[in-house]
Amino acid sequence: MNTSQSPSWAESPVSTSSQTNATPAGQWAFVSNQTPSIQSLLLSESETGSLNRPPKLMHLHEYPGWVDRFHTYILGQNTELWLRFTTEFDQTIEVAASSTATFADLPEDQKKTYDLEKKAYAILTQALSKDIYHQFVSFKTTKKLWDALKTRGVGNEATRQLRRDLLKKEFDGFTCMDKESLGDMTSRGKEVCRCIASSME
Repeated sequence: MNTSQSPSWAESPVSTSSQTNATPAGQWAFVSNQTPSIQSLLLSESETGSLNRPPKLMHLHEYPGWVDRFHTYILGQNTELWLRFTTEFDQTIEVAASSTATFADLPEDQKKTYDLEKKAYAILTQALSKDIYHQFVSFKTTKKLWDALKTRGVGNEATRQLRRDLLKKEFDGFTCMDKESLGDMTSRGKEVCRCIASSME
């Protein structure tokens, strides 16, 4: 009895589309699993900086924690750069450097000062988020911009003292609010204590 058999090439082929989709699906699953780690790494680099990128100031309330990291980064780049953050730039050098002819006549020490100023200003502006930079775009020297950031980020002494007084008053009068849960009251108390500690730094 003859039994007809279909040739192997006539058998129903495995769907090539399912084969094709299997690998990308696995790859995407792998990428998805890695995404949190990648995001964490990017956020960490943005916060701490890297060899070629200064630590980023994303929000002004982060200034107290950011300023020390930025200082360390600058010293790691060039210890002389820090002078540009503490010493006002001589505008006569800026004027002289505005043309190639007059810049060439500048003494070497003034040329060096000019180069350091431009590098320091570039690094500082790169360290600011776009939203923050737009608030301080009128400050054209490193020291002016640095001082303005400090004033906004920390506040002057009178402002800091007023904030301490308000926090002390809030602490002295701290009590459970109407219909407030124990957990909410505890969280609110911790936040007041954190703010007081921060204001004393």
